[in-house]
Amino acid sequence: MLAETFAELTGVPKIDAVALLPVIAPVVALLLILLVDAIRPGLRAVTDALGVSGLLVAAGAVAYLAQDGEDRTTACSSGFVVTSGQTGPTRLPESLSPAQFGFGCSYVVSDLTLAVQGIVLLGALACLLLALAGPGAKDRTAHHTLLLATVAGAAALAGARDLATLTVALETATLPVIGLIALRRDAQGAQAAVTMLLTAVASLGLLLLGVGLLFLATGSLYLARIADVLAADPQRPVLVVAALGVVLAIAGIGFKVSLVPFHLWTPDTYAGAPLPVAAFLSTVSKAAGLTAVVVLLGIGVPTLHEVWAPLVGVLAVLTMTVGNLVALRQTVAVRLLAWSTVAQAGWVVLPFAGAGASRDSVREVAAASIGYLLAYVVAGLAVFAVVVLVARHHRAGEEHTLQAYRGLGRTEPVAAAVLAFALFCLAGLPPGVMGLIAKVVVLRPVVHAETWPIAVLAALNVALALAYYLRWTALLVSPAGAAPPRWRLRPAEGIVLGGAAAGCLGLSVGAQVIAGLLPGILH
Repeated sequence: MLAETFAELTGVPKIDAVALLPVIAPVVALLLILLVDAIRPGLRAVTDALGVSGLLVAAGAVAYLAQDGEDRTTACSSGFVVTSGQTGPTRLPESLSPAQFGFGCSYVVSDLTLAVQGIVLLGALACLLLALAGPGAKDRTAHHTLLLATVAGAAALAGARDLATLTVALETATLPVIGLIALRRDAQGAQAAVTMLLTAVASLGLLLLGVGLLFLATGSLYLARIADVLAADPQRPVLVVAALGVVLAIAGIGFKVSLVPFHLWTPDTYAGAPLPVAAFLSTVSKAAGLTAVVVLLGIGVPTLHEVWAPLVGVLAVLTMTVGNLVALRQTVAVRLLAWSTVAQAGWVVLPFAGAGASRDSVREVAAASIGYLLAYVVAGLAVFAVVVLVARHHRAGEEHTLQAYRGLGRTEPVAAAVLAFALFCLAGLPPGVMGLIAKVVVLRPVVHAETWPIAVLAALNVALALAYYLRWTALLVSPAGAAPPRWRLRPAEGIVLGGAAAGCLGLSVGAQVIAGLLPGILH
């Protein structure tokens, strides 16, 4: 009967090009780079300019949309249908719920969208600048096109409001990274790329299975409609299928963000990737995966919080505990950062353990997660900027240990000060006030929900992380056995180092103000 009565949706969904500009700009830059390379290969200056310009245009679009202050929707299905024997569109009768037919919008520009896109573009620009004088410099076209493709996927993911767009955008933000890792062009790089590829395949399978079960249970791909259906008190079998879909989807996304026990690919992949690519994995790729968690749980299935909140809480404390314990034993800088990023992923998803039934509760946990993500990305970029500089003075392929930082405060006081400040931010210690307030913000929903075991374990993990962050910081002022060589700071590296330091300082100064603005971010 439904097939006869409602034959097909009419018209082509209207596309708002301005709303999609943060996604379109990196794609256009990517295509221009390929075109230039096809016409005249080897124009590195032009390729670099196009790559940076694509990211700057996208960032400008985000700033314009933020200043515009208007929520935009695009790629929307209307409530009009064609009925048998009619030539014109007819609106659905009021007695029929649009949720039954899955109407909605695939892409929404909101505060959440713009906040995540700003974080992604900031991290991508910094990683691109770091790569100009590093391993990415050997193959500009491959590096820049893969990076821009990943950025386009991450930017689209921020605005995705249906399961199909979310899945495609998440994979677009993941798969090109495999090529970036392989740019190292040695055995270790190949092994890291293969590890990442196998992880991507496994995570995609789980994610697709979860998405399929959610669609089966609710009859819609649109997250807002899924939320409406699940809030309408459906039958228990529907809730069971939907809950199983959510669990599988969380497992699939968990691979992307290194949640334990889906984290084993992380240390080898970070160690095998070029350092700027490792920084990209630690910031932009991490932001993309964590955005998928926020969008799926906060917008699509808040009604099932009784199912996913305890699960996410257990995964969060397990992730930060394993990450911190293993990081304590690391002596190689990149591997320590890999395990540190595992622990930090646990902190970003931690507030979801305190999610409640009300929309205000879900808004609070999503805002806390995005706020912590911002603090982590800025501090992480500052750390990686210094690590890239130190690695330049080691033989190619050699893993430099923490001992390479001994006495850095004497030979390179500015870089050492930036590194120390960023490590304090990650640890949540003054003067890194932004890290301290970020940890308080993510713990607040858990405390309000009176999930005391989760809160206590998270607090204990603060002490665990202090041990290795302070150990690294202490080396900066320790006496050096032999005087390290003086650095020659390249302009691009100076921009990243200065920008990351300014970001850490600015966020620390305005941390309380930013924390107060966060709760209105989810819609």
